Amino acid sequence: MAERRVIGPTAWLVGGAGLFIGAIAAWLTSQGNPGNMGLCIACFWRDIAGYFMGSQTGQAGLAYIRPEIIGIMLGALAAALITKEFRPRGGSAPLLRFVLGFIFMVAALVFLGCTVRVWVRLGGGDLTAIWGAVGIVIGVVIGVFVLRKGFNLGRAKQLAAPLGWILPAIAVVLLVFALVTEYGAKPEWATLTPAKGKAVVPGEVVVTTDGDVIKPADATLVDGAVVAADGTVLADAEKVASAGAMPGGLRAALWISLLAGAAIGVAAQRSRFCSIGGIRDSILVRRFDLLFGVVGLVIGATIVNMLFGQYNLGFEGQPAAHNDALGSIAAMTLAGLAAVLMGGCPLRQMIMGSEGDADGAIAVVGMFAGAGFSHWAGLASSGAGLGDNAWLAMAVMAVILGAIAFIKRPRVA
Repeated sequence: MAERRVIGPTAWLVGGAGLFIGAIAAWLTSQGNPGNMGLCIACFWRDIAGYFMGSQTGQAGLAYIRPEIIGIMLGALAAALITKEFRPRGGSAPLLRFVLGFIFMVAALVFLGCTVRVWVRLGGGDLTAIWGAVGIVIGVVIGVFVLRKGFNLGRAKQLAAPLGWILPAIAVVLLVFALVTEYGAKPEWATLTPAKGKAVVPGEVVVTTDGDVIKPADATLVDGAVVAADGTVLADAEKVASAGAMPGGLRAALWISLLAGAAIGVAAQRSRFCSIGGIRDSILVRRFDLLFGVVGLVIGATIVNMLFGQYNLGFEGQPAAHNDALGSIAAMTLAGLAAVLMGGCPLRQMIMGSEGDADGAIAVVGMFAGAGFSHWAGLASSGAGLGDNAWLAMAVMAVILGAIAFIKRPRVA
């Protein structure tokens, strides 16, 4: 009997894709995206939610339609159509997939990054991401245990063709809004974080990193201080200098982001890259092909970050990160478990949705809803640490995940 291979020929393809994705993510930071956030599926959908719901969810500093998300979906769609892999399918517990996507997003925003950004952060030298990686492994181990007990959301079925176009249609709608906003026709109801903006006094005084006063409109910058038209000092120079840039205002040029996202979409679709699948398969079936993708991602991000002088090794002073180790482990345990139960990481769900999988599209919609809810309910973390109710929310989500695992277990007659 032939010995089963633990590493197949696709390992190098997945590893190369991971290397490419990590390199592009780090390069996007050099082009203007936030530090160690050149690519983050959770953060980018959060910013998109902020654009549409920011006035209700309090996301003035996190509101922008990230073109990378659009590019990923359209790039994967094009690759699937060219290779004849676009196939409308779905019907596998869509409501539960929505809930799993929702939980994944809330948990990821407690950690401050998805299961892709964990590795991107490590590639930038952010050692606080180690706690997130530990959490992912714990979550995947629990997920593998549940899978071995027979957990199954059910088989997908062939669907009517229009249902396979849910996510591509969302991508086109987002592209239209992104373009009209870029060229000066933003809808009044939408929220948009000013480019390079930093909130000196949240909601009242906003300046750019270049020194232009955005808000109030009649104020000016005098010797580093923001001064109103009547001479009143609205914010002194020290306060202006210490204000940090709002993440939603840090972004690469639209067309650069769009093309970079499309390239990532093609690479992920052709390689089947999944930031969760590699760990899952290595534990569940002792197969390591997909794990090469994660390793490649970290290596690619590390090399490019070093080339652009963006590599900062340590636990302190890391962008969009906090030092709550226990909170990070708990959050990413939930995110990792949710990802295993819904069949892949958030990037993989987007790729599947772009291939015509309505179940993947529903999971993405759940993530979008979870992003808005997370900020509306004050559950998302900041650089200062976890939100007030984050632990309560994680306890509730753990119970829900346990209930889903119980409901979808095999029934014994």
